[in-house]
Amino acid sequence: MKKIVAFAVMIIALLLSGCSTKEITSENSVIGADYLKDKGYEIIAYEGNAENYILTKEKLMSMPYMIYWGLQREDPSKHLGKEVYVEKFIIKNHPFDNWQSTSRYPENIVKSKGETRVWVYIADKEVVGGISYPAIDEPMAGGYWSLDGKTLEEVHSINYSDWLEQWQNKFDY
Repeated sequence: MKKIVAFAVMIIALLLSGCSTKEITSENSVIGADYLKDKGYEIIAYEGNAENYILTKEKLMSMPYMIYWGLQREDPSKHLGKEVYVEKFIIKNHPFDNWQSTSRYPENIVKSKGETRVWVYIADKEVVGGISYPAIDEPMAGGYWSLDGKTLEEVHSINYSDWLEQWQNKFDY
């Protein structure tokens, strides 16, 4: 009886997980998937288009887009006025597959589930950036990283306050 129940639970879980992933068929999902594969990542699931928007200076000065675009190595100025498509994937072979938070209290440590969530930014039919986040069950405030798992300070080799001053000088009216 236990084997039958366990088998039934497994089948239901597989069916439900299959319902939550989408097919990689749209032009942007294919562009994003090809990019991730070329970087050596294994795609576990495509979760769909997260959003589309026109990139503006106002957007770059508002949270969370300021941080999202601040995590890119490339200057976002060249994409101003363009429509950005954000495609969400779950991948493996990323540095965050084995990520865990730090805390002096062991009960507060959060660990990745062995996968990474990524959002790939596409404009003019090419990948122009993205962000990553460890796949975790517990909610966590903040903490986004570049597509390859770098912090803002690591991406730009300066501290946050210096980066923010430069960003505001460039994009604030």
